[in-house]
Amino acid sequence: MKTAHWGLLASLLLSPALALAADPAPRNIDLQAMMVSQCVKEATTLKVLDARTANKVCTCTVNAQARELKLGEFWAIQSSAMSGKDPRTNPATQAIIARLQPKLAQCQQGVKFNQPVLPAANAAPKR
Repeated sequence: MKTAHWGLLASLLLSPALALAADPAPRNIDLQAMMVSQCVKEATTLKVLDARTANKVCTCTVNAQARELKLGEFWAIQSSAMSGKDPRTNPATQAIIARLQPKLAQCQQGVKFNQPVLPAANAAPKR
């Protein structure tokens, strides 16, 4: 029975890799770099940080997550956040966040974060 679970798990984990391998135009994909890039984009778009500081903080944060979190823990935190729940107060992720928080605090040490500037919800349509 355990062998069947490992086979299923392996096929699920390999499916994206196999799909990319079948792509006629091979690409180098670095998911960690993509996560840093997305973090920087959000921080600068919302004017929370300038690009240089955002890159520093985001790189440190993503690296800390990569070192400290198991994949299931990462998914739990992301699921909580995407469901509109604060992972710091969600019972399912509180202990994970508490364990990770000191590492994230090191990434943010000495950094001044601005209040987010949200894009206008109903910008007038261009004619």
